[in-house]
Formats: sequence, C-alpha cells, structure tokens
Amino acid sequence: MATSLPTTVPATLVRGGTSRAVFLPMSALPADQAARDELCLRLVGSPDPQAVDGLGGGFSSNSKVMFVGPATSASSADATGAATGAATGAATDAATDAATDAATDADLETLFAQVSPTEPVVDWTGNCGNISSAILHYARHVGMFDGTSATVWNINSQALFELVVDGPDVDMRFLKPGGEKCGTLFPAGRRCEVNGVEVSLIDVSNPLVIAKAADLGVDPALGMAKLNEDAELIARLERLRVAAGARMGLAPSKVIPRIALLADADTHLGAAGSVTTPAVRVVMTSVGRVHHAMPGTAILALAGAAALGGTIVDDFIETTAGNAQSAAGAPTTITLQHFKGEVAASALVTKDALEWAAFPRTARVLLHGEAYVG
Repeated sequence: MATSLPTTVPATLVRGGTSRAVFLPMSALPADQAARDELCLRLVGSPDPQAVDGLGGGFSSNSKVMFVGPATSASSADATGAATGAATGAATDAATDAATDAATDADLETLFAQVSPTEPVVDWTGNCGNISSAILHYARHVGMFDGTSATVWNINSQALFELVVDGPDVDMRFLKPGGEKCGTLFPAGRRCEVNGVEVSLIDVSNPLVIAKAADLGVDPALGMAKLNEDAELIARLERLRVAAGARMGLAPSKVIPRIALLADADTHLGAAGSVTTPAVRVVMTSVGRVHHAMPGTAILALAGAAALGGTIVDDFIETTAGNAQSAAGAPTTITLQHFKGEVAASALVTKDALEWAAFPRTARVLLHGEAYVG
C-alpha cells in the first residue's frame, strides 16, 4: 500500500467480555481513510488466519481495533464522517449534528474497527459491545479518565452508553437505543420473511437478524466447530444475512447485520433450571462464521426484542409482553445461552420505545506499550 504510517503507535491490548482488541488513543487515528485501514490491518496482522505478524488471533473476536479519546477531542468530526458516511453511505447532516451534541455531553468517544482475519478488509460500520465494555479500563489505565463511571459516545453506531466499573466487573447501559443505522427499531416490522425464512429485523446498537435455528437447519448441540465445517450451511446463512441487510436498507458490509439463531433453552446449561428469568439458546454468526459466544450488541438487541414483544424471541420465552412489564416500571430480563456459557440482559420499554438496554461484562488490561507498524 502507498499510505504513510508512523513507525510506532501507543497501543494497549485489552480483553472486554469475550473479545480482545488493540486500543489506541484517538490522536493516533490517521486522517486518511486508506491509512486508517492499513494501520488496523498491520496492528492485527491481517490477512492471516494465524495473525503471526500482528496482535490479532485469527478470529473475528480478537481481530479488533478501538480508538478512544476525550469527547471534546478535535478528531470527532473527521472520525464521525468516516464511520457514518464512508462506511455506511447513510450519513446525514442531522446525524452529524446529533453526534456532535452527544459527544459534547459524553465523557469519552470511541471509533471501532472490525478487521477481517482472512481478507484485507476493515469494516467501520458497527460497534462492538464486548470491546466497548473495556473502554473505561483502558481510559483509566492510560490516564485519559480517572473516574469509575463514564458516559461514552460511539461514533460508528451513533450510540450513547454508560459504563460503571468495579475491579474487573463492568455494568453497561445503552441509553435510548434503537434505529442507530436504520432510523427505526424495526425497519421491516416485527416479523417478516427473507429468503423464505421468517425473521425479525431489529436495529438496537447494531442491526440484527433474528431467526429460528430449526428453520435454517441449525442444531446448537453440534457445537461451533461442527457447524462451521458445513460449508453449505455457512453459505446459506451468509445469503440470508446479505438479503436481510438489503431489506433493512443497509449498505453492503461484512459485519452487519449479524444473525442470531434461537432455540429452546438447554436445561443442562443451568439457566432454565437455576435462573428465574426466561432463557433462550442462541447461535450467533460473525464475519462469515458461526461465533463462539455472544457479541455484546446482539445481547442488547435480543434484550430489546424481548422487552418490546412481537418478535421471534416470543416463540421461545414464556413471559408477558415486555410493554406490560415496563408499564409498571419493571424491566424485562432474559438469559441468553451460548457456546461459552450464558449472560443475563435487561431492557426497559416505555410507550413502545426502549429507555435502556443493559448487560454485565468483565474487562482486563493485558499489555501496554508501543506497537511497531511502519
């Protein structure tokens, strides 16, 4: 590539939830889009499934870069244009104005890059909820912010959320989420049909396709590795994902929307037998593969779908409509089972709109120093 990069950048390797990313200060974000892509590819060591020449790990969950800065950082306007304009093709002057206002109200702002481990592709269209849980750990570690709670503005998803840390534990709460990319919670109604499959298309923090695992021939009991060996299944899921993205009005992306395939809760996993909240088993896709766990933004979207009611989620949980619970001021809580375990997420609905969606994570700083990229 012909772009010019510095020899080194200050870099911090941080785990957030079930993902890991290279964190950089917003001041390290190149002005040129091609240089931004090249920087991320070099940091991660992509394309290479083993990522031997970088800090990635060969999977989508550890091929990530997160830029963080004070909400008043001078890079905000330029970063916003790159994330919402060049990446999605759907930016508007109103969205840019909203980003500026929200960034002013926030303590920190972030810009996320999802790097493909197998192709020289960097996707800036969405955010990562798991990595977002680690933002305050990073900011405190490098001296950018010294509090134990912060409000964060994510430029990619145009979303505002709160973080509260207590040691490794993080409480995340996204404020008034919904319509970040599509302009509405349900761009095709609460249920529709795509490629002959009944789905719910929801836009909460990141766009998500919700379908029944059985309708796609997916048996969660087979496990991630076995499902990924089925090339025909992976191709079928990708065709559904692409068609659903078009139905949602999204520009082509390797990352969004993701797919959540639902099945009845497994009583042997613990949730259905030991937790009083409704439970559902979830198989996720991420960057063309069946995912090992739950992307944070998918957790938020599924909690929102459960609280709002009327979606595919209703077919798997025994609960009254989310709106009825929220009318009394009580949030809807749902337990999501996945290949790595389970997570409980909550959402509160008022007048058919999400007030907030939240879930817990843990985070840990792994390494801090200089990364050689030039």
